[in-house]
Amino acid sequence: MKRRKVLLVGWDGVRDDTARRLALPALTEVADAGRWWTTTLPDVDVAPTVTAVGWSTILTGVWPGDHGVLANEEELNRLHRYPEVLTTAFCERPTLATYGAASALIFGTTFGPGPLFGPGVRTVDWVDRRHYPGKFTETDPLIQEAAERQLREEDPDLAFVYLGETDQIAHDFGTGVEYEGAIARQDARLARLIDCLRSRPSFADEEWLVMVTTDHGHLDEGGHGGGSWQERQSFVVAGVLGGQAQWAEDAENVDIAPTILTHLGIPAPERYRGKSLRGTVDAG
Repeated sequence: MKRRKVLLVGWDGVRDDTARRLALPALTEVADAGRWWTTTLPDVDVAPTVTAVGWSTILTGVWPGDHGVLANEEELNRLHRYPEVLTTAFCERPTLATYGAASALIFGTTFGPGPLFGPGVRTVDWVDRRHYPGKFTETDPLIQEAAERQLREEDPDLAFVYLGETDQIAHDFGTGVEYEGAIARQDARLARLIDCLRSRPSFADEEWLVMVTTDHGHLDEGGHGGGSWQERQSFVVAGVLGGQAQWAEDAENVDIAPTILTHLGIPAPERYRGKSLRGTVDAG
Protein backbone atom coordinates (compact mmCIF):
# COMPACT_ATOMS: atom_id res chain seq x y z
CA MET A 1 0.00 0.00 0.00
CA LYS A 2 1.05 3.56 -0.59
CA ARG A 3 2.13 5.68 2.34
CA ARG A 4 -0.68 8.04 3.26
CA LYS A 5 0.22 11.67 3.91
CA VAL A 6 -1.68 14.93 4.40
CA LEU A 7 -1.15 18.55 3.43
CA LEU A 8 -3.63 21.04 4.93
CA VAL A 9 -3.36 24.59 3.57
CA GLY A 10 -5.07 27.48 5.35
CA TRP A 11 -5.99 30.69 3.53
CA ASP A 12 -7.18 33.31 5.98
CA GLY A 13 -10.33 35.28 5.21
CA VAL A 14 -11.16 33.95 1.72
CA ARG A 15 -14.79 34.17 0.64
CA ASP A 16 -16.15 31.07 -1.04
CA ASP A 17 -18.14 33.00 -3.62
CA THR A 18 -15.08 34.98 -4.70
CA ALA A 19 -12.86 31.90 -4.90
CA ARG A 20 -15.43 30.09 -7.03
CA ARG A 21 -15.90 33.04 -9.37
CA LEU A 22 -12.13 33.33 -9.94
CA ALA A 23 -11.92 29.70 -11.13
CA LEU A 24 -8.52 29.28 -9.45
CA PRO A 25 -6.42 26.67 -11.32
CA ALA A 26 -4.68 24.98 -8.39
CA LEU A 27 -7.71 24.95 -6.11
CA THR A 28 -9.80 23.58 -8.98
CA GLU A 29 -7.19 20.86 -9.56
CA VAL A 30 -7.55 19.72 -5.95
CA ALA A 31 -11.35 19.83 -6.20
CA ASP A 32 -11.23 17.81 -9.43
CA ALA A 33 -9.33 15.12 -7.50
CA GLY A 34 -12.02 15.19 -4.83
CA ARG A 35 -14.67 17.74 -3.90
CA TRP A 36 -15.33 21.41 -3.13
CA TRP A 37 -17.83 22.05 -0.34
CA THR A 38 -19.30 25.44 0.43
CA THR A 39 -19.68 25.72 4.19
CA THR A 40 -21.52 28.28 6.28
CA LEU A 41 -20.28 28.96 9.79
CA PRO A 42 -22.82 28.88 12.62
CA ASP A 43 -24.12 32.22 13.82
CA VAL A 44 -21.90 34.34 16.03
CA ASP A 45 -23.51 33.12 19.25
CA VAL A 46 -21.94 29.73 18.42
CA ALA A 47 -18.84 30.60 16.36
CA PRO A 48 -17.74 34.26 16.13
CA THR A 49 -16.23 35.00 12.71
CA VAL A 50 -12.73 35.87 13.90
CA THR A 51 -9.39 34.28 13.15
CA ALA A 52 -8.49 32.56 16.42
CA VAL A 53 -11.95 31.04 16.70
CA GLY A 54 -11.99 29.80 13.13
CA TRP A 55 -8.60 28.11 13.17
CA SER A 56 -9.17 26.63 16.62
CA THR A 57 -12.36 25.03 15.32
CA ILE A 58 -10.77 23.77 12.11
CA LEU A 59 -7.74 22.27 13.82
CA THR A 60 -9.41 20.82 16.94
CA GLY A 61 -12.48 19.30 15.28
CA VAL A 62 -14.84 20.85 17.84
CA TRP A 63 -16.93 24.01 18.07
CA PRO A 64 -16.07 26.98 20.33
CA GLY A 65 -18.43 25.72 23.01
CA ASP A 66 -15.95 22.87 23.51
CA HIS A 67 -12.52 24.39 22.83
CA GLY A 68 -13.42 27.65 24.56
CA VAL A 69 -11.78 30.09 22.11
CA LEU A 70 -14.34 32.85 21.58
CA ALA A 71 -12.21 35.80 20.44
CA ASN A 72 -8.77 36.87 19.28
CA GLU A 73 -7.95 38.25 22.73
CA GLU A 74 -6.25 36.48 25.62
CA GLU A 75 -8.74 34.32 27.44
CA LEU A 76 -9.08 31.07 29.29
CA ASN A 77 -9.77 28.18 26.93
CA ARG A 78 -9.67 24.42 26.78
CA LEU A 79 -7.11 23.85 24.04
CA HIS A 80 -5.15 21.67 26.46
CA ARG A 81 -8.12 19.28 26.42
CA TYR A 82 -8.82 19.77 22.70
CA PRO A 83 -5.41 19.86 20.99
CA GLU A 84 -5.00 20.59 17.30
CA VAL A 85 -5.06 17.65 14.90
CA LEU A 86 -1.28 17.43 14.43
CA THR A 87 -0.75 16.85 18.15
CA THR A 88 -3.71 14.47 18.30
CA ALA A 89 -2.26 12.43 15.44
CA PHE A 90 1.23 12.42 16.95
CA CYS A 91 -0.06 11.27 20.34
CA GLU A 92 -1.78 8.32 18.68
CA ARG A 93 1.18 7.52 16.42
CA PRO A 94 4.48 8.95 17.72
CA THR A 95 6.32 7.86 14.59
CA LEU A 96 4.46 10.48 12.55
CA ALA A 97 6.47 13.42 11.23
CA THR A 98 4.25 16.48 11.82
CA TYR A 99 5.00 19.94 10.43
CA GLY A 100 3.49 23.39 10.87
CA ALA A 101 4.32 26.66 9.11
CA ALA A 102 2.72 30.02 9.95
CA SER A 103 3.41 33.65 10.78
CA ALA A 104 0.17 34.54 12.60
CA LEU A 105 0.92 35.22 16.26
CA ILE A 106 -1.76 32.83 17.53
CA PHE A 107 0.16 29.82 16.21
CA GLY A 108 3.60 30.49 17.63
CA THR A 109 3.20 32.79 20.65
CA THR A 110 0.98 33.28 23.69
CA PHE A 111 -0.79 36.14 21.89
CA GLY A 112 -4.56 35.79 22.31
CA PRO A 113 -5.45 32.15 22.98
CA GLY A 114 -2.14 30.94 21.52
CA PRO A 115 -0.05 29.07 20.87
CA LEU A 116 -2.38 26.94 18.78
CA PHE A 117 0.52 24.70 17.76
CA GLY A 118 0.76 22.01 20.43
CA PRO A 119 3.70 19.83 21.49
CA GLY A 120 2.93 17.26 18.80
CA VAL A 121 3.92 19.65 16.01
CA ARG A 122 7.43 18.25 15.81
CA THR A 123 8.86 20.61 13.19
CA VAL A 124 7.77 24.25 13.05
CA ASP A 125 8.64 27.09 10.69
CA TRP A 126 7.28 30.20 12.36
CA VAL A 127 8.00 33.82 11.45
CA ASP A 128 7.10 36.69 13.79
CA ARG A 129 5.19 39.06 11.54
CA ARG A 130 5.63 41.89 14.07
CA HIS A 131 9.16 42.28 12.73
CA TYR A 132 7.95 42.93 9.17
CA PRO A 133 6.30 46.27 8.26
CA GLY A 134 4.39 44.65 5.41
CA LYS A 135 3.00 41.98 7.75
CA PHE A 136 1.65 38.97 5.84
CA THR A 137 2.59 40.42 2.45
CA GLU A 138 6.19 39.96 3.59
CA THR A 139 5.91 36.88 5.78
CA ASP A 140 3.74 34.66 3.53
CA PRO A 141 6.57 34.35 0.95
CA LEU A 142 8.93 33.32 3.77
CA ILE A 143 6.50 30.72 5.06
CA GLN A 144 5.92 29.51 1.51
CA GLU A 145 9.65 29.07 0.89
CA ALA A 146 10.10 27.16 4.15
CA ALA A 147 7.11 24.91 3.46
CA GLU A 148 8.28 24.14 -0.07
CA ARG A 149 11.67 23.15 1.25
CA GLN A 150 10.10 20.90 3.89
CA LEU A 151 7.74 19.19 1.45
CA ARG A 152 10.40 18.75 -1.20
CA GLU A 153 13.41 17.72 0.88
CA GLU A 154 12.06 16.22 4.12
CA ASP A 155 9.48 13.54 4.83
CA PRO A 156 6.44 15.00 6.65
CA ASP A 157 3.41 12.78 7.14
CA LEU A 158 1.05 15.58 8.22
CA ALA A 159 1.74 19.20 7.28
CA PHE A 160 -0.22 22.39 7.93
CA VAL A 161 0.69 25.59 6.08
CA TYR A 162 -1.05 28.85 7.01
CA LEU A 163 -1.04 31.92 4.76
CA GLY A 164 -2.60 35.20 5.87
CA GLU A 165 -2.15 37.79 3.11
CA THR A 166 -5.73 37.47 1.86
CA ASP A 167 -7.18 38.53 5.20
CA GLN A 168 -4.82 41.49 5.44
CA ILE A 169 -5.67 42.73 1.95
CA ALA A 170 -9.42 42.43 2.62
CA HIS A 171 -9.06 44.51 5.78
CA ASP A 172 -7.05 47.15 3.92
CA PHE A 173 -8.92 47.32 0.60
CA GLY A 174 -12.18 45.38 0.84
CA THR A 175 -13.06 42.49 -1.46
CA GLY A 176 -12.34 44.16 -4.80
CA VAL A 177 -9.53 43.73 -7.29
CA GLU A 178 -6.75 43.86 -4.68
CA TYR A 179 -8.42 41.05 -2.75
CA GLU A 180 -8.90 39.00 -5.89
CA GLY A 181 -5.22 39.46 -6.69
CA ALA A 182 -4.24 38.24 -3.22
CA ILE A 183 -6.41 35.14 -3.64
CA ALA A 184 -4.78 34.47 -7.01
CA ARG A 185 -1.36 34.68 -5.33
CA GLN A 186 -2.47 32.16 -2.71
CA ASP A 187 -3.58 29.84 -5.49
CA ALA A 188 -0.19 30.19 -7.18
CA ARG A 189 1.43 29.27 -3.87
CA LEU A 190 -0.83 26.24 -3.62
CA ALA A 191 0.27 25.18 -7.10
CA ARG A 192 3.90 25.37 -5.99
CA LEU A 193 3.20 23.27 -2.91
CA ILE A 194 1.52 20.63 -5.07
CA ASP A 195 4.47 20.73 -7.47
CA CYS A 196 6.75 20.02 -4.50
CA LEU A 197 4.69 16.95 -3.63
CA ARG A 198 4.75 15.66 -7.19
CA SER A 199 8.52 16.24 -7.44
CA ARG A 200 9.28 14.07 -4.41
CA PRO A 201 11.35 11.01 -5.41
CA SER A 202 8.97 8.87 -3.34
CA PHE A 203 5.75 10.42 -4.71
CA ALA A 204 4.82 7.31 -6.71
CA ASP A 205 4.69 5.38 -3.43
CA GLU A 206 2.68 8.06 -1.60
CA GLU A 207 -0.98 9.00 -1.41
CA TRP A 208 -1.42 12.66 -0.49
CA LEU A 209 -4.67 14.05 0.84
CA VAL A 210 -4.57 17.78 0.07
CA MET A 211 -7.09 19.99 1.87
CA VAL A 212 -7.60 23.75 1.60
CA THR A 213 -9.88 25.80 3.83
CA THR A 214 -10.50 29.20 5.37
CA ASP A 215 -11.59 30.48 8.76
CA HIS A 216 -14.20 33.11 7.79
CA GLY A 217 -15.28 35.47 5.03
CA HIS A 218 -15.37 39.28 4.77
CA LEU A 219 -17.82 42.07 4.27
CA ASP A 220 -17.70 43.65 0.82
CA GLU A 221 -15.95 46.67 2.33
CA GLY A 222 -13.63 44.44 4.35
CA GLY A 223 -13.86 43.33 7.95
CA HIS A 224 -15.42 40.44 9.80
CA GLY A 225 -16.63 39.37 13.22
CA GLY A 226 -20.36 39.69 12.62
CA GLY A 227 -23.04 37.28 11.52
CA SER A 228 -23.67 38.33 7.91
CA TRP A 229 -23.61 35.66 5.20
CA GLN A 230 -20.51 37.31 3.74
CA GLU A 231 -18.62 36.91 7.02
CA ARG A 232 -19.89 33.38 7.69
CA GLN A 233 -18.73 32.06 4.31
CA SER A 234 -16.16 29.31 4.32
CA PHE A 235 -15.23 26.30 2.21
CA VAL A 236 -13.48 22.95 2.34
CA VAL A 237 -11.67 21.61 -0.71
CA ALA A 238 -10.17 18.12 -0.56
CA GLY A 239 -8.58 15.79 -3.08
CA VAL A 240 -6.36 12.72 -3.08
CA LEU A 241 -3.26 12.81 -5.26
CA GLY A 242 -2.31 9.34 -6.36
CA GLY A 243 -5.66 7.77 -5.46
CA GLN A 244 -9.43 8.07 -5.51
CA ALA A 245 -11.93 8.40 -2.70
CA GLN A 246 -15.61 8.46 -1.96
CA TRP A 247 -16.74 11.76 -0.48
CA ALA A 248 -19.53 12.95 1.79
CA GLU A 249 -22.28 15.06 0.27
CA ASP A 250 -22.04 17.90 2.80
CA ALA A 251 -19.35 19.28 5.06
CA GLU A 252 -18.65 21.49 8.03
CA ASN A 253 -15.36 22.94 9.17
CA VAL A 254 -15.25 20.52 12.14
CA ASP A 255 -15.06 17.68 9.57
CA ILE A 256 -11.51 18.59 8.53
CA ALA A 257 -9.70 17.07 11.52
CA PRO A 258 -11.50 13.69 11.42
CA THR A 259 -10.96 13.53 7.65
CA ILE A 260 -7.22 13.96 8.17
CA LEU A 261 -7.08 11.23 10.79
CA THR A 262 -9.15 8.85 8.66
CA HIS A 263 -6.73 9.24 5.77
CA LEU A 264 -3.82 8.45 8.09
CA GLY A 265 -5.61 5.39 9.45
CA ILE A 266 -6.02 6.88 12.93
CA PRO A 267 -9.41 6.59 14.67
CA ALA A 268 -11.02 9.96 15.31
CA PRO A 269 -11.45 10.62 19.04
CA GLU A 270 -14.95 10.57 20.49
CA ARG A 271 -14.64 14.25 21.42
CA TYR A 272 -14.78 15.30 17.75
CA ARG A 273 -18.00 16.98 16.63
CA GLY A 274 -17.50 16.32 12.93
CA LYS A 275 -17.26 13.35 10.60
CA SER A 276 -14.76 12.12 8.07
CA LEU A 277 -15.49 13.46 4.61
CA ARG A 278 -13.91 10.55 2.79
CA GLY A 279 -14.46 6.86 2.50
CA THR A 280 -12.44 4.09 0.90
CA VAL A 281 -9.39 5.08 -1.13
CA ASP A 282 -8.15 2.96 -4.02
CA ALA A 283 -4.47 3.58 -4.62
CA GLY A 284 -3.65 4.39 -8.19
